[in-house]
Amino acid sequence: MLTAQEETYGKLILAQIFTHIWYGDWDHYEQTMNQLPERLVNEFPFHACYDRKETKIWHDNYFSIPGIYFVPPYMSSYREKSETAELDTKQDLLCLIGAYEKLGFYYPLEREAFPDHIGSLTAFITATLREEAVALDKGDHELVIELADARKEMYDKYLAPCLGVICKQHQHKFSDSFFNMFIPFYMEEIKGIAHK
Repeated sequence: MLTAQEETYGKLILAQIFTHIWYGDWDHYEQTMNQLPERLVNEFPFHACYDRKETKIWHDNYFSIPGIYFVPPYMSSYREKSETAELDTKQDLLCLIGAYEKLGFYYPLEREAFPDHIGSLTAFITATLREEAVALDKGDHELVIELADARKEMYDKYLAPCLGVICKQHQHKFSDSFFNMFIPFYMEEIKGIAHK
């Protein structure tokens, strides 16, 4: 049976891999995957399809370059476009920034990324896991609970609604093997990470 510490580290590695993929950070993706035992690497069905050059091109086509394959990686892109919805989106972004600041999470600013980028939301979950590992080492169970609650709220309020729409509206666009396998894997695993 896994200890809380082992489980947290396992979720942390998985969340780091997800963050690297969403941001197209292939150097860190490869570095992380190369450090894992082969039996664990084989648990990632998308990795067998990884070809740095091809995967980078598809990542750019999906998440950076507007065109027929473009899938906006921003939570705010999937909101209704009415005036009221626009105000709600602005309010949600302010709340999101407030949640980041509360935990001292400035990763989106460091990367010059928007706070509602799926990579930023995933990186926040990663940061809570990193802090949770430290809190477990110190025996700070109150902080562990606070971090788990922050992770769950981030997923439920911001990430899950966005992912549902992406899957519904854009799933047919993921025509390469890597992302075609990554997206459903990510959706399933990030929910488990956020809710446990």
